Amino acid sequence: MFWIGKAIGVLLHPLLWVISLIVLAAFSKHPKRKSTLLLSTLLATLFFSNTWIIANLMLPFHDPPHPMLDTERYETGILLGGLTSYDRTSKQGYFNISSDRFIQTALLYKKGHIKKILVSGGQNGVFKEDDFSEAAFIKKNLIDLGIPANDILTEEKSRNTIENAVFCKSILKANGLDNKKQIVLITSAFHMQRARVIFEKQGFSIRTYPCAISLLPGAGKFKSHYLIPSTHALDWWQTFLKEITGRLYFAISN
Repeated sequence: MFWIGKAIGVLLHPLLWVISLIVLAAFSKHPKRKSTLLLSTLLATLFFSNTWIIANLMLPFHDPPHPMLDTERYETGILLGGLTSYDRTSKQGYFNISSDRFIQTALLYKKGHIKKILVSGGQNGVFKEDDFSEAAFIKKNLIDLGIPANDILTEEKSRNTIENAVFCKSILKANGLDNKKQIVLITSAFHMQRARVIFEKQGFSIRTYPCAISLLPGAGKFKSHYLIPSTHALDWWQTFLKEITGRLYFAISN
């Protein structure tokens, strides 16, 4: 199912659909059909590149910030992977646009809100990237910030959120930590709703801490620049459709 999910993820980019319409129009020998396909291409491009449309679709799935009170204290914070990228040429790992997860996790520890950090993430790509482990890479960087190594646990096998939850449960048990006690789940705001349900299915008691905020609360209000087609909107569509697919898969398989 992992491979099927990755294949579906590639096919969910609207740009592929637009290109497919262009190719069909180019090879069509019927003038009326060609005109219909070209008009469909134009309408599809305008629709999927409109920021206002996709922002309003994504906002209900986007968890708002849930700030930590000064008095809140928890035993463990679980940081979900997906915030790094690996370059096979330089054989180096790098933080990507979701790296706010790393920043917020370090701050939660430094402020005393969590005593232990469990980093969950192996390689979520289709092909194995040499010996790169996302969890190990993140742990090294947390240690570089002065966080003691014995306060950082790693789970290095998971490739998706379901595996995150299953393997984290085993890691906590092996280290004498109780997943029945409320843990802080740290992931991107758009991913949080699905992640919380999946972890709760495994018996976790969750205190959500959404970060890597991609949509501000006012993003759904119409602004004049939304009339200009945006390539970012196309990428948001892929993110949105992958999230919907992930939710449907989890609902069907459970």
